[in-house]
Amino acid sequence: MEKTAFANRLRFILEEKNMRQIDLCQKTGIGKSAMSQYLRGSFEPKQQNLHALAEVLGVSEAWLMGYDVPRNKKIVTRDDEAENHGPLQQLPGSFYFTAPDNSMINAHIPKGAVVVIQKQPLENLQNGDIVLLSRRDKGESCLRFFYQDAETLFFSPANPDVLPFTYRLSDLTENRLQIDGVARQVMLTL
Repeated sequence: MEKTAFANRLRFILEEKNMRQIDLCQKTGIGKSAMSQYLRGSFEPKQQNLHALAEVLGVSEAWLMGYDVPRNKKIVTRDDEAENHGPLQQLPGSFYFTAPDNSMINAHIPKGAVVVIQKQPLENLQNGDIVLLSRRDKGESCLRFFYQDAETLFFSPANPDVLPFTYRLSDLTENRLQIDGVARQVMLTL
């Protein structure tokens, strides 16, 4: 993520909340010099300062860093879906999946993150999509980057400690593998 994305979001939220830099320094305990460098995009804060900024500003840390995630910290639950609240109103054929591990951590999907999955036929998948797949031969469901090359399906994690795997296209019709949908949104509690 670019440093300027963080700086832009920080300036935006300060302006929106009509908050001065000095006020933010006082509320977070972050020094004026460091805050100036954050706002200029010279560098990004370490985790402790990022957390303090997000708490004071009422936004998620991931959003503040410039990631395409919900701005607020609220996790939409299945109850919210039932009450017709949250982002699923615009995503027909969607459901929730909780990330079971850290295999997609470098794609900003840590273990326990709630992911909105939208059902999608294979022919509509794009190389690089994050998909939810059921590995019936292994008895597990997981999230992976999807790539297809003719008759071969590649599934790549976003964690160097986790190995990628491949399947044949015929594994879909032989029920060893099922692609359940594409990740459309990640909701985190930070």
